[in-house]
Amino acid sequence: MQTMARGLAEAGVTDVAVPRVYEALTTRRVLVSEWIDGRKLSECSTEEVRELVAIGQECFLVQLLQTGFFHSDPHPGNLMRPHDQSRARLVLIDFGLVARVQRKDQDLFVSSIIHLANKDYAALIDDFVGLGILPPDCNRAKVLPLMDKALSPYVKGGGAKKYEQELKTLYGMDGSVESTVGGFQAMTSDMLTVLNDIPFSIPPYFALLARAVVTLEGLALQADPDYGLVLEAYPFVARKLLSSDRPELQKALQEVLYGGGDPALKGVVTPTRLAALVNSAAGVVARQEGAAFVDLDAVPDEGLTPAAAAAFVLSPDAASIRALLADEAAGASDLLLRQALRKAVPLVAAALPQPPRLPFLPPPPEPLELPVPLPPRAGAATGGGVPLPSLTSARALLDALAPPLSRDEELYALSLVDLLKSTLGEEAAALAAGDLSQDPVAAARAARPILAAALEAQGPAAADSAVARLARAALQLLETVDALPFGGGGRAGADRGADPLREVLAGVSDTERAVLQEELDRLAGRLRERLEERLAAVQ
Repeated sequence: MQTMARGLAEAGVTDVAVPRVYEALTTRRVLVSEWIDGRKLSECSTEEVRELVAIGQECFLVQLLQTGFFHSDPHPGNLMRPHDQSRARLVLIDFGLVARVQRKDQDLFVSSIIHLANKDYAALIDDFVGLGILPPDCNRAKVLPLMDKALSPYVKGGGAKKYEQELKTLYGMDGSVESTVGGFQAMTSDMLTVLNDIPFSIPPYFALLARAVVTLEGLALQADPDYGLVLEAYPFVARKLLSSDRPELQKALQEVLYGGGDPALKGVVTPTRLAALVNSAAGVVARQEGAAFVDLDAVPDEGLTPAAAAAFVLSPDAASIRALLADEAAGASDLLLRQALRKAVPLVAAALPQPPRLPFLPPPPEPLELPVPLPPRAGAATGGGVPLPSLTSARALLDALAPPLSRDEELYALSLVDLLKSTLGEEAAALAAGDLSQDPVAAARAARPILAAALEAQGPAAADSAVARLARAALQLLETVDALPFGGGGRAGADRGADPLREVLAGVSDTERAVLQEELDRLAGRLRERLEERLAAVQ
């Protein structure tokens, strides 16, 4: 009891309590603990059970996946709703059956829930091998289809009755004698294959774990006939992945973010998958296949607002995802910058005044073929003590600073622009895509609110940072463009375009602003390093 109480307190669980133990009155044969005035869950209403089961489920997941010490008999008589709700809303009693889970197995449980939730049974086999349920040399070709048949009905939830219905459907038992006999024969054949060809084993503590899971599910099914523990546990697992910096969970996080999805985007974090994971951590899960499995590549219709998502990503609970996505953020920003430059520079060059063509003389070179000076490299040859600049064509400089996008990069850029459109508005998305390069006034109107909001987000403490100085200089330039005679009316458009980003940043706390500033400074430094490396290649 004392071990459980300490573990829950260290994990920050406040809604669940364990009765105090009176050590002075406790002997080897007699345990004296605090008396709890309340009602057992078996005596509570359906509404109360539904509310308290959610609390109990979260507490059980903390025990299983975080503290590694779990109550193995959480039946309704051992879960109490105290009359005094000021200390806790739920009290655990009767610790005659408890068990421990090693950290290695905890990590494999997390991985198993992820793979079960998104129906990745091939990867689940590896988890079962790690847990000691299957041997490393098991026949995967035989295991995979049987795993699908056995586990898919369970993941869908609904308890034993719905599991039975799913199995009958799976084996074609429609109620007729012929289908029942045929289905029973097929089921028997699969069972014999499991017994004879798949040498599985069950670790000792699994008996207690299975008892706890079955008991908790039975209680939850009383309040929700469609309850399924795997899908209900997924938000907890998503929060654990986003907050933990342990290598094993970082690997699982990378698998969620980088695995699956569009084969063309394999190996990159798509904005949709990232947004889906953040929503899952907040308890809003997008589902597929008749609401049975988690869809890792879909954002729920009733998902987090951009402001809530920004606050979550900047919170301590998302430290792991920020560290993992540092390179991704630099890559995405660099990708959009390259795309915008490759669209804008040729259009600007084409708009430059051209010299008249004279007879009997060759035509003047295209603007992008004109030579441009490059800053000298450190240690370059000098003339009279002054470094000599080198020359290259404008096109070569553009190709060096903004290499052409590959097909996969173009697809990734499209997904980034779609995310910006849904969060910051169409003008911001068009600016990032380089689609406003033909209209400098429209580009200025779109960029101004973004820069202004970015300056607001940094606060006075970061007023002299490199990012802030660059943003202020760009803002002054854009205000000058917008004040030109052909730019009239830009202020209203700028104010309108500022709303989405300002709304996102309005709910950010001072602590989260400091985190944002730190990440922006890192991002600016990474982009500068990339540009300098490319420039060095043509110097």
